[in-house]
Amino acid sequence: MMDVGLKAWAELVQRIYPELPILRDRSLWLAGQFDRPSVFIETDLVSDKAHTPRADRIIEDVGLVFHYDTERRGAEDAGEPVPLDLSPFFLYLRQQRFCVVSQRFGIMMVIEAPRIRPMNDRMEVTFRYSYLLHIPKLMIIDDGQQLQKIDEFRIHFEND
Repeated sequence: MMDVGLKAWAELVQRIYPELPILRDRSLWLAGQFDRPSVFIETDLVSDKAHTPRADRIIEDVGLVFHYDTERRGAEDAGEPVPLDLSPFFLYLRQQRFCVVSQRFGIMMVIEAPRIRPMNDRMEVTFRYSYLLHIPKLMIIDDGQQLQKIDEFRIHFEND
């Protein structure tokens, strides 16, 4: 359940760039065994604290590495990187006021300001973000059995 943040970021990138392949396997990424253009996503847990009895506040760092496509038109342009336009990504985050809801996983990510590091063939973007994660709690009675939660009530009246 702790990879919810990673999956939520993959959902967000897919929402903005539906055609862009997403890498999550670090060993394949380090080996360079991926197609370009693509994005590599990795999260790192910073803090996991109890927020309420039924929810934990998770704080994580995420790294997004947007790999550029290489130009293949002419011999003189062969191998030249073609930068990926990241303005739709940052525009979407600003429009959402850096509070993005994952429709699939039911969390709201509160995102801090990005740190951007441009490279020749890629753009590295890192964020710190937090979200609340629902933690189901089991109610145990004295004899060790689980207490069932009552979800519906039925009222029966007898008229004399």
